[in-house]
Amino acid sequence: MLKPTEIARELAYPASNASVLMSLLLFFLLLRFAASGGILGLFLAFLVLPGLFRYLMLILESRAKGEETGPLTVDHFLWFGGAWSLFSAVHVAIFIYSTYILGSLYGLAALLAGDALLAVVIPASLTVLAITRSPLQCLNPRSVSGVIRRCGPGYWVLPTYFLVTCVLIWWLSALSLPDFVQELIAFYLIFAFYALIGGVVQPHRLHREVEIHDQVEPDQDAVDENLQKERTAILNHAYGFISRDNRAGGFKHIRDWLQQDPEPDDAWAWFFDQMMRWEVKKPALVFAQTYLSRLLHDGEYVTAVKVITRCRHVTESFQPLPGDRELALEAAEHCGNEELMKVL
Repeated sequence: MLKPTEIARELAYPASNASVLMSLLLFFLLLRFAASGGILGLFLAFLVLPGLFRYLMLILESRAKGEETGPLTVDHFLWFGGAWSLFSAVHVAIFIYSTYILGSLYGLAALLAGDALLAVVIPASLTVLAITRSPLQCLNPRSVSGVIRRCGPGYWVLPTYFLVTCVLIWWLSALSLPDFVQELIAFYLIFAFYALIGGVVQPHRLHREVEIHDQVEPDQDAVDENLQKERTAILNHAYGFISRDNRAGGFKHIRDWLQQDPEPDDAWAWFFDQMMRWEVKKPALVFAQTYLSRLLHDGEYVTAVKVITRCRHVTESFQPLPGDRELALEAAEHCGNEELMKVL
């Protein structure tokens, strides 16, 4: 069960994470423009909404795994690919339609009872969707009840927040606040809701333990594509740190990922290659020294010499770390690279 400080951390997450905050403001501005743009606005909303639902699910998924949420990318706005993440729009549609029907036909008591039931079910259903990426599973009562059971008493923070947020949004609409202020607050509360779901389920490691019935294993191409997207998100997030003169934070973000990458050897080479494509090469050269140390101690002399040579094409002053000089010289001798031997 989350402590009050941990709940507050998740509720503040959209404001404390720069990538999430910038994404929130971008979606807010785009949808406000769409709401007042006539036919052009409808077209813009058609382009923006997939990105919104995908990014909200990304927040939930990353927080459920205890990870930082990556930045918004162009891929989030595409209608094709990752269709599962768009299914969260169905949850929104069910809630709005049910509230309208129950309130119109059966009165306030039925509306409150229906909303209370949905407040219990929707967070667990969204969790199953994020874990399994299966719309069918997120509608499976067994999977939904399994999430609630696994989370225990701590789960009830989510229905409570859901209902309190609904009341708060209704109360704000009755105040004489500017429309954009009301909408921005509502937007923030929605983003915080998805972060809170992830925070509540994260200690239970449900992304590993929840049973996925009849799941179809992805083919190797799909696995490789997902791994590439995850690495790209990590690199983009690290670039955000490094570009703001927080090189240590950026490298730590990459190192943390490298400890869990399923193909670490390939990952080190990939990150080095991608960083060498940056306009400013200094961070790549610093990263290369650590990568080079790994290669030398693993006996990968040929690859190590290629890395040194590539770095020296950028700057002739590049050298391995002081403790790796002897191994680097041994690698140069092994490859018969006399020029590099002289330099070392």
